[in-house]
Amino acid sequence: MAELLGVEGGRPKRILDAAEGQLQTRMVKAGIWLTFAVCGAGLAYVAATWERPNRELIAILFSAGLLGGAVIAMLPIDRILRRPRLADAFFVTWSLFDIGLIAVSVAADGGARSPFTLLFFLPMVFAAVFYPLQTFAPVGAADVFAFLLVGDLYGDPDVAYVAFVAACLAAAAVLCAWQAQNHDRARDRLMLVSRTDPLTDSLNRRGFEERLQAELDEGKRGGRPFSLVMLDLDNFKAVNDIHGHSAGDELLCWVVDGVRRTVRTMDTIGRLGGDEFAVLAPGLEREDAVRLGERIRRELCDRIMVTTGIACFPTDGQDPDELQRRADAHLYEQKHGLAASFAAGRRELSWAATLARAVDARMAVPSEHSATVARYAVGIAQRLGWGGADLAYLRVAAMLHDVGKVSLPDEILRKPGPLDEVEYEEVKMHPVVGADFVNRVDGLSPIAVWVKHSHEHFDGTGYPDGLSGDDIPLASRILLVADAFDAMTSDRPYRAAMAMDDAIGELRRNAGRQFDPRCVAAFEEFLAHSERRAAEQVA
Repeated sequence: MAELLGVEGGRPKRILDAAEGQLQTRMVKAGIWLTFAVCGAGLAYVAATWERPNRELIAILFSAGLLGGAVIAMLPIDRILRRPRLADAFFVTWSLFDIGLIAVSVAADGGARSPFTLLFFLPMVFAAVFYPLQTFAPVGAADVFAFLLVGDLYGDPDVAYVAFVAACLAAAAVLCAWQAQNHDRARDRLMLVSRTDPLTDSLNRRGFEERLQAELDEGKRGGRPFSLVMLDLDNFKAVNDIHGHSAGDELLCWVVDGVRRTVRTMDTIGRLGGDEFAVLAPGLEREDAVRLGERIRRELCDRIMVTTGIACFPTDGQDPDELQRRADAHLYEQKHGLAASFAAGRRELSWAATLARAVDARMAVPSEHSATVARYAVGIAQRLGWGGADLAYLRVAAMLHDVGKVSLPDEILRKPGPLDEVEYEEVKMHPVVGADFVNRVDGLSPIAVWVKHSHEHFDGTGYPDGLSGDDIPLASRILLVADAFDAMTSDRPYRAAMAMDDAIGELRRNAGRQFDPRCVAAFEEFLAHSERRAAEQVA
């Protein structure tokens, strides 16, 4: 529920949406007509009992009530209601004004036994029906206190009578407070349901747009900047198509949990569509927002790639629609410029690919080792539901997964026997070096973490950080299986190539220890599919 609230003066405030504003507007109109009706009835009663004392004063009081209702009818109610604190003050003042008129009328009519005493119940009931509990409380207390004051000071007070009526008023106040609290709870539940995405527990489009409007109003009043970060899950449809909607729903929940771990507590997350999300970040300017988007991409890259679009207030727009259009346009540029970026980036990556081939040559492994690992990795990923940009990134990561070995001396790379402890410790650093190489290429920072952890083992015995299970990026687990199989089935300085069946058996035996069992199973599916296609082509 906290995400449905703004902040004012360091404390939460309710965001008034259009429906609630319309309800309060109708409430004010109802109160005005009720005031006219009661004051009219009061004037009629005064006229019918004109021979009694103080009728001129009482008539003036009821006329003041009519005038008050007319003045309220001319006020800019919509503008008042848009500011919750001002609206609360307005309603309390209106009720206290009515209570004051009633109290003076009762005093002028002889005290507690005046029939005007019954009017004390009306402001209380009206407040219970329409006001939140925090606004009703001062109204109910003032109502009971006003009756006690008038009953004790005016007329011929009967203590028992005054006490009984006061007790009735107090009981009515308690019941009205309970009802006001029930209204608050029902309103909060309705607000929560109508503004929250039931699957991910983030704000839905309506709730997020209300929160965006509230932040925009706050920014215009105080000059505080904020950023809107749009998030689109790349190739999410493939997850639903291959694994079913339940897997897609689980992934969406995982995405929101990941974003929550990345953003600040004051930031707001919303789900705007099927696979479209947004983050509202108060106080962040563009440079910080770009870093936030990068952190989110790194957090989620284990399972899915994300494209971001950013718009900042006030530089990119002064209203919600303009900000969302700018963020969407930036996201569109990022998403649809990806293929062009990869094409243009091939020249930038040529140095890294050359290094990878040089490493292959120095290790005396087949020159196509990196390309073969990339083909295997893509085959595994496709059977795990990956597609599009995810596969493009994975292919690059596979080509560069061993590029860090350029820092190792030839006597280690070509050593025919087992490595000693010092040499092994040096080898364990090559994924870190490789990740640093990859991270230096614009646009490839998301895959640097894949390269860094491509030698982690599923049971936690790998390197460089000893990660285990799902803590290892899925891409890294894929790379490990692909790299291990190609290494086992290729001639190396320290051993001859294994038969494919033996290598598959080795993968199976180490599934759950060195390798992710899902990746091993997916790789077997890929090999079986490849064999069937080869047989079909021969036939």
